Amino acid sequence: MKASPLLAADGPGAASALGLVESDRRTVRSVDGSAVGGFADFADLVHDRLCAVQPGDVNAVVLDAYAWVAAESDRSGGLGWIYEAGRDEFADRANAALVGEDDDGRLMNTTKVPAWRRWLRFMGLGQAMPDMLDYPSPASRLAIELRRSGSGGSTMDSNSFLQVVATRCPYLDRGRLFNQACRRIGHTPSTGRLSPLLSGALRDLHDEGALTLQLAGDSAGAVLLSAEPTHSMGSFTSVMIPSEIVS
Repeated sequence: MKASPLLAADGPGAASALGLVESDRRTVRSVDGSAVGGFADFADLVHDRLCAVQPGDVNAVVLDAYAWVAAESDRSGGLGWIYEAGRDEFADRANAALVGEDDDGRLMNTTKVPAWRRWLRFMGLGQAMPDMLDYPSPASRLAIELRRSGSGGSTMDSNSFLQVVATRCPYLDRGRLFNQACRRIGHTPSTGRLSPLLSGALRDLHDEGALTLQLAGDSAGAVLLSAEPTHSMGSFTSVMIPSEIVS
């Protein structure tokens, strides 16, 4: 498998690698003729294309690796392992969990990790943290995808909500890439409790008012969030999404 062009590309290069634009020496144009209004629109296009790439595509590594982070956070019960591992060990563990080879025999290494993290931040899947590795939070992208899915102004039961999440963000709990990552590391995720990665994002969006996690008096069938002693929300039966979703 060749190196992922996206991990080393600039904006136009990445768009070309993903088949979003065509270019020659003088011009860059959209393949389908659609207009891209700015960085936010481009981030949506990149996210959509990466979610749609097939296994074996050289760019599948971007979200496959993120799905691995979600799966490993579920197996480990938290995200502290990312910072305990350090850069070298993180790259080694990511590479071991991915399928395929690059020109140098590794899909992920310490050189590729910084570019990977920059693309995650660009798509709303990570937050830059001072003096430490980026925090892999999908909160911003999740809010964007809820808005793009037309879910604003609705209230959904927990399972219907999580189906929307799994469809729009397949690298998160119950999604296609998340389930694939769990199989690759030999982990069976809980059907009634969410991973620390998704749990943290939902709590953040709840606190910001981008959605409201609700727990009915009869909590039978409630979906559990991963434990967080400092937060009052530990489970929910439904999700209220405002008409105007803050992202």
